[in-house]
Amino acid sequence: MVAAELYARYWRKVISMNREGTLILCYHRVAQGVDDPFGLCVRPDNFASHLDELLRVAEPSMMDDISRPSRKRRVVVTLDDGYADNLWNALPIARAKGVPLTVFVTSSKIDDVHGLWWDRLAAIQQSRPRTVAELTLSLPSGPVTLAFGRSGTASDLAMVRSHLCPLPVAEIERLLEDIAELWSVPSDAPRDARTLTSSEFAELAASDTVTIGAHTVDHLVLRGRPPAEQGRTVATSKLVLEQRVGRAVDHFAYPYGGHDAFDEFSVAAVRDAGFVTACTTLGGSADAFTDPLRLPRCITADWGRLRFRAQLWRWDLW
Repeated sequence: MVAAELYARYWRKVISMNREGTLILCYHRVAQGVDDPFGLCVRPDNFASHLDELLRVAEPSMMDDISRPSRKRRVVVTLDDGYADNLWNALPIARAKGVPLTVFVTSSKIDDVHGLWWDRLAAIQQSRPRTVAELTLSLPSGPVTLAFGRSGTASDLAMVRSHLCPLPVAEIERLLEDIAELWSVPSDAPRDARTLTSSEFAELAASDTVTIGAHTVDHLVLRGRPPAEQGRTVATSKLVLEQRVGRAVDHFAYPYGGHDAFDEFSVAAVRDAGFVTACTTLGGSADAFTDPLRLPRCITADWGRLRFRAQLWRWDLW
């Protein structure tokens, strides 16, 4: 009786999983022993345990497969931005376990020795002279003076980042150079936070378990930008990556991905560029009724096995 009841519960869960659709997970970096002020890194051992847990209860899939029927609920593992550790750390673990990856690459950051702007900001802030108590940013709307607190660099970093994030990336880069010069500190990202080189990107893209997706040219907050500007960064990223990989790049992820990161013009730009899907970072699962250009995606963190298992319960996957 007990066995029959467990069997029935199991199949009810299988049916439920198929009905609830595909879970898409968002990672950024797989690394350890590095500064991680923005919580983007998952340690390799934790990443491996995450994949083990997924294999128990779901069918890891590529983006192209999310609408196909499956006995188990599908799950897609994605990584954003194009960090070098996606090749050196994430891919070997995923390949050994038979889990495909989708990597959304910021096209202009291939071979960029300076790194992504938030990693540069963190390095500059970490090197800030202790005698510096405030910073004046020359923003397009006018100068803003930010007072640094006594609680440590994390809150100071978040404060500066919040003022920079809405700006065009070229303007952010200019401000970072100005700050670094003012404080007489280096302006590049840490070496361990570097992005892919051309050869590394080619090696990653050549893997039969990796799907390359686009993530704009420069990781711009799309929302509120002129439609033509949005269209250029979306379409150009697709074109550049397709030229590099020699095949179609059909999948896109909105930078940052929240409600405040993209708008109707962004979705139109993605559609006009010819993408088949586009991922947000709005939580939930994708089913047959989900707009393929507004796919939900769940952000992960550096959770151990039991914490990740508990999170799967919250996502109704376990």
